[in-house]
Amino acid sequence: MKMPENSLEKIKEARERIKGSINKTPCIYSLPLSRIIKKDVFLKLENLQVTQAFKARGNANKIALLSKKEKENGVITASSGNHGQGLSLAALRAGIKAVIILPEVAPKNKIEKIKENKAEVIIKGKTYDDACNYAHSLSKKMGYTYIPSFDDLDIIAGNGSMGLEILEEVPQSQMIICPIGGGGGISGVALATKQIKPNIKIVGVEAERSASMFESIKLGKIIELSSANTFADGIAVRKPGKINFEIVKKYVDDIITVSEEEMKSAIFTLAKEAKIIAEGAGASSVAALLSKKVPLKDISNIVCIITGGNIDMTLFRSILEDVTG
Repeated sequence: MKMPENSLEKIKEARERIKGSINKTPCIYSLPLSRIIKKDVFLKLENLQVTQAFKARGNANKIALLSKKEKENGVITASSGNHGQGLSLAALRAGIKAVIILPEVAPKNKIEKIKENKAEVIIKGKTYDDACNYAHSLSKKMGYTYIPSFDDLDIIAGNGSMGLEILEEVPQSQMIICPIGGGGGISGVALATKQIKPNIKIVGVEAERSASMFESIKLGKIIELSSANTFADGIAVRKPGKINFEIVKKYVDDIITVSEEEMKSAIFTLAKEAKIIAEGAGASSVAALLSKKVPLKDISNIVCIITGGNIDMTLFRSILEDVTG
């Protein structure tokens, strides 16, 4: 795939387009994490986004760019939760019908939030990929406009606004650590930041049990995992997007994988030390740092993106009890 030549321009346009629909989230200096890591650590708090996850950005941009006919047809997507929240909110604000297909494992708290956004919710299949297949077939049958979760240049451009904000708030940043599910978030961040500051290091993080991008990059081709059995539902994707794979291959410097225990420990540390609530996917960037898996030679300023905070409270409580116990 040829890289989008004017992608930085498109990201800047997307940022302008969506600024009234999303929060410009803070990128804060974390004294506790800086002391633990012995480097200057900043946290990009997308858990404070309008839907408590970065997915609101790409969806706001995508909905704004739909044609009149596409809007009239209504939109449909598959989601493990955060993308569904982002799309349903953008659709609600635009007066568009939205249908969100979720797998059986989708957290109840995310399902409820999507329903609050007046979307039609259908639970189908055991995994995100099962829900995705059903959403595509229903889209063809009913004529809905299908909105991809991550494999789409408009979604990527909207998500890239995170990268612009990071470089404005922390211009001295030398490394950005970003969770990877299908790759829509890190693709936008990498495209935005590498074109402004080519020497910045972009590090992706995946759950060990769901490392589809890591394995695909290693083999030089897109592969599909047989399972994505991680509690971090926001990054439980068995197969990365085609566009995202090409962007990650070109612009991302390294991909780290973290265990379930390392993500739970990061959730605990963020809550205890930084007073920040993060879900498993959102905490994975910090998990990579705390587990000392990220090469930090000649790096002194690091930004970890907390991509989401939509953690089920029962799970959150059990993680706090398990880690302290």
